[in-house]
Amino acid sequence: MRILLVTPSFPFPLNDGGRIGYYNPIKYLSRRNEMVLVSFARPDEEAHLLELEPFCIGIKTFGRHRAATWALARGLVMDPPGSSAKYWDPAFGDFLADCIATYKPDIVELQHLTMAAYVKYVPTSIPTILREHNVEYKIWDRQSVCAKSWLERAYVRTVAPRVRRYEGFVANQFARCITVSAADARALRAISPRAEIEIIPSGVDTEYFSPLPGIEEEPYSMVHTGSFDWPPKQRSLWILLTEIFPRIKALVPKATLRVVGKGIPDHIRRRAGQIAGVILAGEVEDVRPYVWRSSLVLHYLESGGGIALKVLEALAMRKAVLSNLLGCEGIELESGRDCIVADGPDSFVNAAVDLLHDQRYRQRLADGGHRRILESYAWSQLVYQFECCYAGVLKDAPVSVTL
Repeated sequence: MRILLVTPSFPFPLNDGGRIGYYNPIKYLSRRNEMVLVSFARPDEEAHLLELEPFCIGIKTFGRHRAATWALARGLVMDPPGSSAKYWDPAFGDFLADCIATYKPDIVELQHLTMAAYVKYVPTSIPTILREHNVEYKIWDRQSVCAKSWLERAYVRTVAPRVRRYEGFVANQFARCITVSAADARALRAISPRAEIEIIPSGVDTEYFSPLPGIEEEPYSMVHTGSFDWPPKQRSLWILLTEIFPRIKALVPKATLRVVGKGIPDHIRRRAGQIAGVILAGEVEDVRPYVWRSSLVLHYLESGGGIALKVLEALAMRKAVLSNLLGCEGIELESGRDCIVADGPDSFVNAAVDLLHDQRYRQRLADGGHRRILESYAWSQLVYQFECCYAGVLKDAPVSVTL
């Protein structure tokens, strides 16, 4: 079948969860289907077009020029609300319509609520899917509690109910809404009971993320990976560095923590430089050696939603993972068998200390988590769930497709 994916950013380089979440379906679906990509892109992202050409029969990009500040102000009072306003441009809608007319896809799939408003530019004869990598209103609701500055708190609390209303309304306009977890499906159904919802989890590219023999593990070393240019991630990182790690360090003097990923703001860099044992690696070309040489992978999150791809990547590499409950939300893991889930700072610190001192325990967890990933979260398996979903959507459509 021919599938046209619409993304709010170009799926390369693979330096944040959003791009990874777009890239992997394209890579794996292209082995049995024809893929077309239509994407917003900045000039620096367009330099990576060649990375997607092996997987797509067509790639079309559109420059996004709207100033973020003005768009966020617009999102206070107009639809689409909140951060989705940064991606609303009627000219892109016309561009999408032209691409659809040129490539004549069997299915159009819009990625994230940020792209949902463009459903009106898709002909009604073509089944359209909304893939919800996160159920957005959950994130806004949580951020309304976690926001620290009065200005951010006022903005989020004003926008959060508008996002809830908008998301509930727009979900009904799609032939299918795909959520990444049962928790997200329940949340979406609560605000859009008539929406057609299917659960297909986000996954991990186990051809890329796999155990790396030959790299020795560093005793008492921990790593935390991610992209930190989003305020909720910055808040979680701040707490991990300033409140949790120092307590681990006091109990395990040899403990170290590497933070790997883009977007670490200057105030966190300055504070991290004052904390003994913290190493800020920042953005790196290949995160795998940092994960593989660590004794323990930490994932701590105070706000957010969807599925933590960094947890899936670490487990795919057969590494022991310690997370709080929100940090592994949406991933069906058994604490004590596949990973350790410890909620609250006290439990998190105590679990980290125990794991750093017990190599055999870490290895058992790593083996269990690795098996779980291969069973349920490898893209080589998930691709068939997507194809079955598409076949179901097309069943009553006027265009017949053979898989």
